[in-house]
Amino acid sequence: MIAALAAAALSACASSQLDVTQPDAMLMDNANNFYSRGRYSQAVDLYRKSVEHNPDSPHRKGAALGLADALYKEKEYFEAALYYERFVELYPLDPTTPRAYFYLAMCNYNDVRSPDRDQANTKKAKDRFTKFAEKYPDHLLTPLAKKFTGEMESRLIESEMEVIRFYHSVNKNQAAIRRIREHIKQYPASPFLEEAQFILGECYYREQSYKEAASVFIALIEKNPAGAYSANATKLAQTIKLQGK
Repeated sequence: MIAALAAAALSACASSQLDVTQPDAMLMDNANNFYSRGRYSQAVDLYRKSVEHNPDSPHRKGAALGLADALYKEKEYFEAALYYERFVELYPLDPTTPRAYFYLAMCNYNDVRSPDRDQANTKKAKDRFTKFAEKYPDHLLTPLAKKFTGEMESRLIESEMEVIRFYHSVNKNQAAIRRIREHIKQYPASPFLEEAQFILGECYYREQSYKEAASVFIALIEKNPAGAYSANATKLAQTIKLQGK
Protein backbone atom coordinates (compact mmCIF):
# COMPACT_ATOMS: atom_id res chain seq x y z
CA MET A 1 0.00 0.00 0.00
CA ILE A 2 2.77 2.43 1.01
CA ALA A 3 4.77 1.49 -2.07
CA ALA A 4 1.73 2.12 -4.25
CA LEU A 5 1.17 5.56 -2.71
CA ALA A 6 4.84 6.43 -3.14
CA ALA A 7 4.75 5.38 -6.78
CA ALA A 8 1.62 7.45 -7.31
CA ALA A 9 3.25 10.47 -5.68
CA LEU A 10 6.36 10.14 -7.82
CA SER A 11 4.21 9.79 -10.91
CA ALA A 12 2.25 12.92 -10.02
CA CYS A 13 5.46 14.83 -9.35
CA ALA A 14 6.97 13.73 -12.67
CA SER A 15 3.76 14.67 -14.45
CA SER A 16 3.78 18.08 -12.78
CA GLN A 17 7.41 18.70 -13.81
CA LEU A 18 6.63 17.60 -17.35
CA ASP A 19 3.69 19.99 -17.54
CA VAL A 20 5.89 22.88 -16.42
CA THR A 21 9.07 22.12 -18.35
CA GLN A 22 7.82 20.88 -21.70
CA PRO A 23 5.57 23.86 -22.56
CA ASP A 24 8.37 26.26 -21.62
CA ALA A 25 10.85 24.33 -23.75
CA MET A 26 8.41 24.50 -26.66
CA LEU A 27 7.93 28.22 -26.01
CA MET A 28 11.70 28.75 -26.20
CA ASP A 29 11.98 26.65 -29.35
CA ASN A 30 9.29 28.73 -31.01
CA ALA A 31 10.89 31.99 -29.84
CA ASN A 32 14.31 30.89 -31.12
CA ASN A 33 12.74 29.84 -34.40
CA PHE A 34 11.12 33.25 -34.88
CA TYR A 35 14.42 34.96 -33.98
CA SER A 36 16.46 32.88 -36.42
CA ARG A 37 14.03 33.79 -39.22
CA GLY A 38 14.23 37.51 -38.44
CA ARG A 39 10.71 37.69 -37.05
CA TYR A 40 11.86 39.63 -34.02
CA SER A 41 8.51 41.04 -32.95
CA GLN A 42 7.05 37.55 -32.55
CA ALA A 43 10.24 36.42 -30.80
CA VAL A 44 9.92 39.31 -28.34
CA ASP A 45 6.39 38.24 -27.43
CA LEU A 46 7.40 34.64 -26.73
CA TYR A 47 10.64 35.45 -24.90
CA ARG A 48 8.76 37.95 -22.75
CA LYS A 49 6.09 35.37 -21.97
CA SER A 50 8.75 32.88 -20.91
CA VAL A 51 10.54 35.42 -18.69
CA GLU A 52 7.41 36.76 -17.03
CA HIS A 53 5.46 33.52 -16.56
CA ASN A 54 8.20 30.97 -15.89
CA PRO A 55 10.55 32.53 -13.30
CA ASP A 56 11.82 29.14 -12.10
CA SER A 57 12.31 27.63 -15.54
CA PRO A 58 15.75 26.30 -16.53
CA HIS A 59 15.23 28.25 -19.76
CA ARG A 60 14.85 31.62 -18.01
CA LYS A 61 18.44 32.73 -18.59
CA GLY A 62 18.24 32.01 -22.31
CA ALA A 63 14.84 33.69 -22.52
CA ALA A 64 16.13 36.82 -20.76
CA LEU A 65 19.07 37.19 -23.14
CA GLY A 66 16.90 36.29 -26.13
CA LEU A 67 14.42 39.00 -25.15
CA ALA A 68 17.18 41.60 -24.91
CA ASP A 69 18.60 40.54 -28.28
CA ALA A 70 15.22 40.53 -30.01
CA LEU A 71 14.39 43.98 -28.63
CA TYR A 72 17.79 45.20 -29.85
CA LYS A 73 17.05 43.85 -33.33
CA GLU A 74 13.71 45.68 -33.22
CA LYS A 75 15.66 48.88 -32.41
CA GLU A 76 13.88 49.17 -29.06
CA TYR A 77 17.15 50.24 -27.51
CA PHE A 78 15.84 51.71 -24.26
CA GLU A 79 13.98 48.53 -23.28
CA ALA A 80 16.73 46.26 -24.59
CA ALA A 81 19.19 48.08 -22.33
CA LEU A 82 17.02 47.35 -19.30
CA TYR A 83 17.09 43.61 -20.03
CA TYR A 84 20.81 43.52 -20.86
CA GLU A 85 21.55 45.36 -17.62
CA ARG A 86 19.34 42.98 -15.65
CA PHE A 87 21.04 39.99 -17.28
CA VAL A 88 24.49 41.28 -16.30
CA GLU A 89 23.32 41.79 -12.72
CA LEU A 90 21.75 38.32 -12.43
CA TYR A 91 24.46 36.32 -14.22
CA PRO A 92 27.78 38.17 -13.67
CA LEU A 93 29.92 35.05 -14.23
CA ASP A 94 28.04 33.56 -17.17
CA PRO A 95 30.10 33.10 -20.38
CA THR A 96 27.56 35.18 -22.30
CA THR A 97 27.73 38.14 -19.88
CA PRO A 98 30.57 40.00 -21.66
CA ARG A 99 28.54 39.98 -24.87
CA ALA A 100 25.45 41.18 -22.97
CA TYR A 101 27.49 44.02 -21.46
CA PHE A 102 28.85 45.02 -24.86
CA TYR A 103 25.34 45.23 -26.30
CA LEU A 104 24.21 47.18 -23.26
CA ALA A 105 26.75 49.80 -24.36
CA MET A 106 25.58 49.43 -27.96
CA CYS A 107 22.04 50.33 -26.90
CA ASN A 108 23.36 53.70 -25.71
CA TYR A 109 25.55 54.00 -28.80
CA ASN A 110 22.56 53.60 -31.10
CA ASP A 111 20.62 56.24 -29.19
CA VAL A 112 23.33 58.91 -29.42
CA ARG A 113 21.99 62.29 -30.53
CA SER A 114 23.46 65.03 -32.70
CA PRO A 115 26.13 67.27 -31.09
CA ASP A 116 23.63 70.08 -30.43
CA ARG A 117 21.37 67.77 -28.38
CA ASP A 118 21.60 66.15 -24.96
CA GLN A 119 24.59 63.78 -24.74
CA ALA A 120 23.53 61.56 -21.83
CA ASN A 121 23.57 58.43 -24.00
CA THR A 122 26.93 59.40 -25.47
CA LYS A 123 28.45 59.58 -22.01
CA LYS A 124 26.83 56.30 -20.94
CA ALA A 125 28.09 54.57 -24.09
CA LYS A 126 31.62 55.91 -23.59
CA ASP A 127 31.69 54.86 -19.93
CA ARG A 128 30.33 51.39 -20.69
CA PHE A 129 32.67 50.74 -23.62
CA THR A 130 35.58 51.90 -21.45
CA LYS A 131 34.51 49.61 -18.61
CA PHE A 132 34.06 46.70 -21.04
CA ALA A 133 37.61 47.10 -22.37
CA GLU A 134 39.00 47.29 -18.84
CA LYS A 135 36.99 44.31 -17.58
CA TYR A 136 37.47 42.07 -20.62
CA PRO A 137 40.84 43.11 -22.15
CA ASP A 138 41.22 39.88 -24.15
CA HIS A 139 37.67 39.63 -25.48
CA LEU A 140 37.15 39.58 -29.25
CA LEU A 141 34.87 42.63 -28.99
CA THR A 142 37.40 44.74 -27.05
CA PRO A 143 39.05 46.37 -30.13
CA LEU A 144 35.58 47.45 -31.28
CA ALA A 145 34.75 48.74 -27.80
CA LYS A 146 37.93 50.86 -27.85
CA LYS A 147 37.05 52.21 -31.30
CA PHE A 148 33.58 53.20 -30.12
CA THR A 149 35.04 54.77 -26.97
CA GLY A 150 37.06 57.07 -29.20
CA GLU A 151 34.00 57.91 -31.29
CA MET A 152 31.99 58.78 -28.20
CA GLU A 153 34.75 60.99 -26.82
CA SER A 154 34.92 62.84 -30.16
CA ARG A 155 31.17 63.36 -30.03
CA LEU A 156 31.37 64.73 -26.46
CA ILE A 157 34.16 67.12 -27.49
CA GLU A 158 32.17 68.32 -30.49
CA SER A 159 29.05 68.78 -28.37
CA GLU A 160 30.98 70.79 -25.79
CA MET A 161 32.25 73.08 -28.54
CA GLU A 162 28.68 73.61 -29.76
CA VAL A 163 27.80 74.85 -26.27
CA ILE A 164 30.84 77.14 -26.20
CA ARG A 165 30.00 78.57 -29.63
CA PHE A 166 26.43 79.20 -28.54
CA TYR A 167 27.46 81.09 -25.38
CA HIS A 168 29.94 83.08 -27.46
CA SER A 169 27.33 83.95 -30.11
CA VAL A 170 24.87 85.33 -27.52
CA ASN A 171 27.57 87.20 -25.55
CA LYS A 172 27.36 84.93 -22.51
CA ASN A 173 31.04 85.57 -22.02
CA GLN A 174 31.51 84.41 -18.44
CA ALA A 175 29.67 81.17 -19.16
CA ALA A 176 31.80 80.64 -22.28
CA ILE A 177 35.00 81.32 -20.31
CA ARG A 178 34.08 78.71 -17.70
CA ARG A 179 33.22 76.10 -20.33
CA ILE A 180 36.41 76.77 -22.32
CA ARG A 181 38.59 76.36 -19.24
CA GLU A 182 36.89 73.05 -18.49
CA HIS A 183 37.18 72.00 -22.14
CA ILE A 184 40.93 72.70 -22.28
CA LYS A 185 41.51 70.90 -18.97
CA GLN A 186 39.41 67.85 -19.85
CA TYR A 187 40.40 67.56 -23.52
CA PRO A 188 43.97 68.84 -23.92
CA ALA A 189 44.19 67.12 -27.33
CA SER A 190 40.88 68.55 -28.58
CA PRO A 191 40.88 69.24 -32.33
CA PHE A 192 39.03 72.48 -31.49
CA LEU A 193 41.69 73.73 -29.09
CA GLU A 194 42.83 76.64 -31.27
CA GLU A 195 39.26 77.81 -31.84
CA ALA A 196 38.47 77.48 -28.13
CA GLN A 197 41.51 79.56 -27.19
CA PHE A 198 40.59 82.29 -29.66
CA ILE A 199 37.02 82.44 -28.33
CA LEU A 200 38.46 82.59 -24.81
CA GLY A 201 40.55 85.61 -25.79
CA GLU A 202 37.56 87.29 -27.43
CA CYS A 203 35.40 86.71 -24.36
CA TYR A 204 38.04 88.28 -22.12
CA TYR A 205 38.27 91.19 -24.58
CA ARG A 206 34.49 91.72 -24.50
CA GLU A 207 34.56 91.62 -20.71
CA GLN A 208 37.31 94.28 -20.79
CA SER A 209 39.74 91.88 -19.15
CA TYR A 210 42.41 93.10 -21.54
CA LYS A 211 45.44 91.69 -19.77
CA GLU A 212 43.96 88.18 -19.82
CA ALA A 213 42.84 88.62 -23.45
CA ALA A 214 46.30 89.76 -24.58
CA SER A 215 47.91 86.83 -22.75
CA VAL A 216 45.62 84.33 -24.50
CA PHE A 217 46.13 85.91 -27.94
CA ILE A 218 49.92 86.02 -27.60
CA ALA A 219 50.05 82.38 -26.48
CA LEU A 220 47.86 81.39 -29.43
CA ILE A 221 50.03 83.29 -31.93
CA GLU A 222 53.27 81.83 -30.55
CA LYS A 223 51.92 78.29 -30.63
CA ASN A 224 50.20 78.54 -34.03
CA PRO A 225 51.77 81.42 -35.97
CA ALA A 226 50.22 80.21 -39.24
CA GLY A 227 47.00 78.94 -37.68
CA ALA A 228 43.48 79.77 -38.81
CA TYR A 229 42.92 82.16 -35.88
CA SER A 230 46.40 83.75 -35.64
CA ALA A 231 45.66 86.70 -37.95
CA ASN A 232 42.59 87.79 -35.99
CA ALA A 233 44.37 87.13 -32.70
CA THR A 234 47.22 89.36 -33.88
CA LYS A 235 44.84 92.21 -34.80
CA LEU A 236 43.11 92.11 -31.42
CA ALA A 237 46.41 91.89 -29.55
CA GLN A 238 47.68 94.94 -31.45
CA THR A 239 44.45 96.81 -30.70
CA ILE A 240 44.91 96.16 -27.01
CA LYS A 241 48.53 97.32 -27.20
CA LEU A 242 47.71 100.50 -29.19
CA GLN A 243 44.97 101.41 -26.74
CA GLY A 244 47.37 100.90 -23.88
CA LYS A 245 44.94 98.56 -22.12
